[in-house]
Amino acid sequence: MAGKAGKTLLTLASSLRAGEREGVAKSVVNRILDMVRTGNLRAGDRLPSERDLIEILGISRPSLREALRALAMLGVIETRHGGGAFVTSLEARTLLAPLDFFLSLSPANLADAFESRRIVEVEIVRRAAEKASPQDIADLDDMIAAHEAVFGDPVGFRILDARFHLKLSEAGGNAVLERIAYGLYNMGLDIRRRATEDRAMIRESAADHARIVAAIRAGDVDAAGAAIGAHLDHIEQSSRRAMGLEGAARRTRGP
Repeated sequence: MAGKAGKTLLTLASSLRAGEREGVAKSVVNRILDMVRTGNLRAGDRLPSERDLIEILGISRPSLREALRALAMLGVIETRHGGGAFVTSLEARTLLAPLDFFLSLSPANLADAFESRRIVEVEIVRRAAEKASPQDIADLDDMIAAHEAVFGDPVGFRILDARFHLKLSEAGGNAVLERIAYGLYNMGLDIRRRATEDRAMIRESAADHARIVAAIRAGDVDAAGAAIGAHLDHIEQSSRRAMGLEGAARRTRGP
């Protein structure tokens, strides 16, 4: 059964990468599957309410319900009476083994990973400040407005954060940079999961996101690059805290 489910999920996950051909519901399914596959959503996690998901994902209720039905049929989520939708105990990370490489963030590669993210994402956001269409900016503005609903909801924030960074990459207009950014973003998701349990960090990231979008809206290339650079600094700092590296560094240095 697990093998069959794994093949089904792999087929769906890969087929959904059809870009412009994929429907709204299928796009949502793909996002959720990616988050389960990478460990950003785990067994027992409760999804935000339908109303919040509609706002976070920027989709209609029928599209959301179609996506949730598909995920339930695949055994990825289950609906509990009066309690919302939860990720099941399905070993989804194994079943959805990625078709492209996936590396985990570790103390050994953390500095290199964030150096790489800065090289790629600063360029992406600078390009977005030059190239973003009115629709791109409207989509980003909608996501900034949706942050208000997730300040106390780490799972909802992680879903919105993934969508936000994907949109920045799309607005940059370079498909190769977009793919590289996606892989680098996924490297840190397990650590990001731990870091986002801190509500103050969620608010910090939301403020960073707002500054990035303001710079893109103004077409200010330098300000946009500086804003994403500061955001990545904050993500690296929170990642180090989540990994216990800051405390270890202080103990090594001594008082």
